Amino acid sequence: MPDDLTGGPVDQVFSQVRRAVPGLVIERLAVTHAGDDDNVYFLGDEGIRDRVQLDTGPAGQPPFLVEADSRMVTSEVAEAVATVVAWLGSDVGPGDDLA
Repeated sequence: MPDDLTGGPVDQVFSQVRRAVPGLVIERLAVTHAGDDDNVYFLGDEGIRDRVQLDTGPAGQPPFLVEADSRMVTSEVAEAVATVVAWLGSDVGPGDDLA
């Protein structure tokens, strides 16, 4: 878990999604060159590790690009959380307090 911390707003997304989705697995894209963009995360569970892809700006900054069967872009943590949770199939609704 601490390996995916960036110090940026995406950490809030991860924290809130973890509370809503038991067994969440987050994997960061491994790059071969230091200059390559490694701000890409794959979210899922033990069964399917890459159900949702989340891209961020440098150091976990917005905008957040969330992709699965669809794609959406937002700069809002709450909207990114709601989208990821919905696409991961959690029972948490958009009005539930995840903070």
